[in-house]
Amino acid sequence: MTDRIPAAGTTSHDHDHDHAPVSPGIDTAECPVMPGRFVAKAKAEARGWVRRYAGRTYWLCCAGCVPKFDADPAKFAVA
Repeated sequence: MTDRIPAAGTTSHDHDHDHAPVSPGIDTAECPVMPGRFVAKAKAEARGWVRRYAGRTYWLCCAGCVPKFDADPAKFAVA
């Protein structure tokens, strides 16, 4: 068995998501925790990665972003 070694310039992490690219579009949203990463809204909703804050809805790209957003939603909320 070999250890997984992240590629140069990347980090290793364990949480539930895939890294398949999602192009921006009508049914996608940009993750506020990881700007530049888009998520299919239906996927985020099915996995419970959606939060409401200050009257707005935020779709998160992965399970790792959920506790970060929950800990400080004002930091990630769009003005």
